[in-house]
Amino acid sequence: MGWEIRLTDLERGGQTARSFAHNSVRIGRHTDNELVLKHNQISRLHLTLSKEGERYFAEDSSRNGSFLKQGEQWTRLEGKTELTLPATIRLADWSARIEYQAEEEWDKSVIMPAGHLVKRTEAILVFDLCESSRIANENDHMAYHLKQRLMQICDPVLADTGMRFLKGTGDGFLATFPSSVKAVTAALEIEKRVQQRNSRTANEPIHYRIAIHCGETWGISTGGQDIHGNDVNITFRIEGVQREAITEAAVDFPRMDRLMCSKVLLDDVTRQESLPATVEPIEVGCATLKGIQDPVTIYWLKTA
Repeated sequence: MGWEIRLTDLERGGQTARSFAHNSVRIGRHTDNELVLKHNQISRLHLTLSKEGERYFAEDSSRNGSFLKQGEQWTRLEGKTELTLPATIRLADWSARIEYQAEEEWDKSVIMPAGHLVKRTEAILVFDLCESSRIANENDHMAYHLKQRLMQICDPVLADTGMRFLKGTGDGFLATFPSSVKAVTAALEIEKRVQQRNSRTANEPIHYRIAIHCGETWGISTGGQDIHGNDVNITFRIEGVQREAITEAAVDFPRMDRLMCSKVLLDDVTRQESLPATVEPIEVGCATLKGIQDPVTIYWLKTA
């Protein structure tokens, strides 16, 4: 599917992962680059990653240098250097672990749209920052702060739990994982850290809705990496579900500040291992979701 770059901020801590479907990725301070790093030691065009056939290269064009980790040593890149992936490169205050995910085969009988589709079975997580429109209407600066703080909390969790894909949604994000267990682990840790943040700040709380589901996704690499599919749609609908969508609700559940999942996801997790003792899966009922043909049984993962 393309380049996978996991950045670690060596000064402030935290990680973030980014994916790029292009054969080449430019990294630098200028906004024309695919990956923009704002720092006075990062050049306008600092480093270019490129794929040529089955070979991978990094070409440094910076003033202050890029450094390739070889064993325990850091070697300054000179011009165009062939990489053995995965590779780790340091740029100013960042360490970048670089990989390239090769394209997967697809069913040639499928009618393909323009571009490239790759089908996967994976776990899907959707996070929504609630009441963001109200907050922005009252205080644009606070709305921006909450979104920035949210990703500072979430980025290292997503990276540590093996996130496969990440996409911002304006008021939150969509992420996928290779297993349902990893998705639940990430969701529970994010919920815990958001709650801890809320208990320790005098600022506006981060109200949230988290949904997790598993199923098929289709990857698209035209004009930038993205995914779509019915199971992606189901996850978004679970995130926003309210009491009115459930004909015979088994239990009341909160409008926000909650973690919901599908029965499909929960069954997949419990086939592999038990939920943490602090988590109680509560069935809220079978929901008729907008635009989804079949009803979906939803659980609230209530934490003690």
